[in-house]
Amino acid sequence: MTGAQSTLPNGYAIRPYRRADAAALAAAEARAGGLFAAHGFAALAETPPMEPAIFDTRARRGDTLVCTHRDDGPVAFAMTGPVGPFLHLMELSVDPAHGRRGIGTALLGTVVAKSALDGLAGVSLTTFRDVPFNAPFYARNGFRPCPPDEAPTPLVERFFREIPPGIDPATRLIMLRRNSARSVDGD
Repeated sequence: MTGAQSTLPNGYAIRPYRRADAAALAAAEARAGGLFAAHGFAALAETPPMEPAIFDTRARRGDTLVCTHRDDGPVAFAMTGPVGPFLHLMELSVDPAHGRRGIGTALLGTVVAKSALDGLAGVSLTTFRDVPFNAPFYARNGFRPCPPDEAPTPLVERFFREIPPGIDPATRLIMLRRNSARSVDGD
């Protein structure tokens, strides 16, 4: 797929989403959500797995990449779609049983490469400021905070839509990884 594929541990591969992945990825997403409890977001941690048909609909709205393990099948995913001049990372989830192996980094690298190939300004996302596997992880991978008053209007609108119910907006931020010095005007 890209050079990110070569950074994966033996037995893992990145490929496009398939409808048959829905149940496994919905379960992986719920297990990954459980990690939020230790960071003050118990309601997110208690969210049950999404119905496979609903997950499938979400996954097909944009581009979804899947990381598979040769024995365990689909274990992680990255959902993306265009927002203004950026390829927006709507969600990146890795099953905790396969965490801390570079899978999230490889998926993220594939998304960044796709944004460059598509001639976009870069990759955008919204995330939690202080959860270690959120903003600090993205910062280590070249993303920088972007104040809402400096972001394109479609991205600001997306930011507010992506705040989970009951979550203080101050705990969230917009982050960007630009592909070049291209303008972010596009609203």
